[in-house]
Amino acid sequence: MKRKPLTLLEKTLLSLIAGILLIMLSDLLLRYFFDISLEIGYLILPFAGIGLINLFVFFPRKKLLTGTLLAIIGGFVLISYNLTKDDTSGGSLIVNSEYSIRVTPHSYRIVKHYPFAEKVIGRKKTAIFFNPNSKMGFDSGYQTRLLRETSDSLYMEINSKTHRLDTVKKTSLWEKN
Repeated sequence: MKRKPLTLLEKTLLSLIAGILLIMLSDLLLRYFFDISLEIGYLILPFAGIGLINLFVFFPRKKLLTGTLLAIIGGFVLISYNLTKDDTSGGSLIVNSEYSIRVTPHSYRIVKHYPFAEKVIGRKKTAIFFNPNSKMGFDSGYQTRLLRETSDSLYMEINSKTHRLDTVKKTSLWEKN
């Protein structure tokens, strides 16, 4: 039995779904090794569209259909992992800076935003945001302001339930915190 070669449309669809999966896998590896997160939330709609088109195109071919289903399931697992990061708070911008702060009840992270990625440049354990009377466990009415920045540190003013000046040591782009 001779196999029928793939058409140009089928090759294009397979390469698109493989490209999206490579981007998501690289995001996972960058996050694990360097605390860099790619902005792949933008890939949800194109990934869903390409996946549905692949399902209809490859339906008669059992092996390609199985591979496409596995790729789609793997992609959605990676997307759900990205959407359910371990942040309690989505983050808020630090006044007078290009950074944002992500708060949990017992720690916070400083994030620097790039055009297609974000990098955690500092993290610190602290109880300044902890509020036992809140459902989420932290004070959501906090405000932060950048006082000064040096090449290796950020000096911030944090207004939570208490007023506090705090310092965070920065990490470089390819360094894990």
